[in-house]
This record gives sequence, C-alpha cells and structure tokens, in this order.
Amino acid sequence: MQDLYLRLRITAIIKETPDTYTYHLEQVSGEPVVYQPGQFLTFLIDLHGVTYRRSYSCSSTPGIDAHLSVTIREKQNGEISRHILGHWRTGDIVTSLLPSGRFTLDNLLPRPRHFFLMAAGSGISPIFSLLKHILYREPSARVTLIYSTPSPEQTIFFKQLQALQVQFSQQLHCVYLFSKETPEGDGHYVRRLSNMLLEPLVREQLMYDPADAQFFLCGPADYMRMILLTLTFMGFSPAQLHKENFVVNTGVKLERAGRPDDSSIKHVTLKMGDIIRQIEMPGNQDILTSALEQGITLPYSCKGGVCGSCTAKCTSGKVWMAVNEVLTDRELAQGLVLTCVGYPASDQLTIEW
Repeated sequence: MQDLYLRLRITAIIKETPDTYTYHLEQVSGEPVVYQPGQFLTFLIDLHGVTYRRSYSCSSTPGIDAHLSVTIREKQNGEISRHILGHWRTGDIVTSLLPSGRFTLDNLLPRPRHFFLMAAGSGISPIFSLLKHILYREPSARVTLIYSTPSPEQTIFFKQLQALQVQFSQQLHCVYLFSKETPEGDGHYVRRLSNMLLEPLVREQLMYDPADAQFFLCGPADYMRMILLTLTFMGFSPAQLHKENFVVNTGVKLERAGRPDDSSIKHVTLKMGDIIRQIEMPGNQDILTSALEQGITLPYSCKGGVCGSCTAKCTSGKVWMAVNEVLTDRELAQGLVLTCVGYPASDQLTIEW
C-alpha cells in the first residue's frame, strides 16, 4: 500500500521546562508536511529490539509557524519519553506515520463565537496549536484558555502564552490554575479545576451565543470527565465538546466487552489510493489485527479505539465497533470507522483510506 511514513530530520531542540522539550522537524525530502492544527504524529521508536509507537501532538500551527514541531514531556516511569529526551539530537532522522487525529477545528462561522480551551500539564501541546490558529485566522472570535499546571516554572509555553495575551489582548484571556503554592495575581490562582470553579467561570467569560461556543480539552481522563459532565449539565451539546486522549500503548491486549461471537469467514476489501487488497477474516477478529497478520501495513497507534490513527471509511457493508472515544455522530453517519476496534458485521465489506 502507499507510503504511510514520514522521514523527518530534527532541525532544532528547544527546552520548554526542566522535563519538556520541543523538537522542530522537517521532511528529509524537503517537501512540507501537510497537517491541521490539533493533529499528532505517531513515531516509530526502536528500543531493545522492539518497535514502539508513540503519538505526540503537534504544538506548531500550519501557516503560522515556520517549523513543524512536537512537544514531548518526560513521563514518570515512561521509558519511551525518557529515551527520546535522552537520545534525540539535532540532525537525527526519525520516522513517523502521516499526521492524524480529529481534535481539529471546523469551518468558520459567519458570526463571532467563543472558544474555551482547557489543558492540564502537557495537554497544552495540541491546545497551543489550536489557539494560534484561532487568534490569527478568526479575529472576531474570543478565546478563554484555562490551563492547569504545577507552577509558572513548570508551565509549558508560559512566555509564549504571555506574549500572545499581550498581542491579542482583545481576543484572549488566560486563566492559570497552579497546583503548587504560588503568589496569586491577575489570572493566576492556586487551586484545581472543579465543577464549582468551571461553571461560574464559563458563565462569566462567555460573550456570544452559547449555542456557538466550542470547548476543546486535553488532559488526564478524570480531568476531562469532570469538565464534560459539568458542561453537559450546563446544557452544551456533545457537538460543542471536543476532547483529546493522550494514549500510551502498553502492548497489553485490551479486553473488549461484547466481542462478536461470529467466527464465520468474512470477505473484506481494503483500498488505499490505487492499491486494493482483498482478505478473508473471521468475524470475531478486528480488521486491523487481521490485516497486520496477513502482512498488510495500515496506520495505527493505540489499538484501543481512543486515538483515531486507524480511522478509515466503510463504503459498503457494516462494521461494529467495540469502543469509540473519537468519532462523532456526524462522522459515524459518514461511514467512518476505527479499524483497531472494528469488526466485520456483514459478509462483504469495503474499507477505504
């Protein structure tokens, strides 16, 4: 199938905080990388004879930043992130899948709207990409950034955010929630985000029609769950709420509730560009696993239905998904499926990328 990979050269490394670095990248071929604000790259990292896949969000914004960049924070007990920070050097060549992810912006509206961007820790990376796009490309919009972080010294992009707040003072309002003891000031608070803080903050900040407001959030699962419950209780619709899951593939086989019992053979046609492959597979095996076992290279990262790297379109037949943390109702109606948790639900089906 067509080439799914990028060969990228590291052109610069920027220290953001003591445990976080930004890597500027360019294609070895010299061609620009086409991506959208909020998307991520999945890197293939060889370590101890094993190839690992790790996804890191682009912190750069296409059309605004000169370089494609990813920002990586060393995770506690994270062998791969520790390896990257310790071994990647300027001039090194690294390999990734094509940019992926659905944590992106929709089309412009003919009227102004309010964006609420919420991040915790390194969840700021895709949020930072979205923020710059909104400020530069949608001047009528208003943006409230709510950023939970330990302290100013450990705040990723702190100086850049302060500069943006000055440059776009009529558009952008930043609220920093520090978890460590820090002198409070204008927009700086020592507290954790909770429903009791979030609800009045949204009501106070919201400038335009609530039905047009958009919420983008990225952080730990409990953090995002609290935000989603609060916003849903406030009356915002699922179409207004967008979340990005940071996923680490541990290599452990996931247990999927409701795995189909149907072991009969299904006939699946896989189309990628001009390449067409036809496979036979049991109905109780997911499409991605079956394709990989038959030597077919497909895009994937988490294998858990939460990152979206494996997204494809079912153009005929039916696919049943055990998990879906990514696709919206509209995307499902368009036939999009997650192949890593998608099982053939008809005898014949066609999947396209």
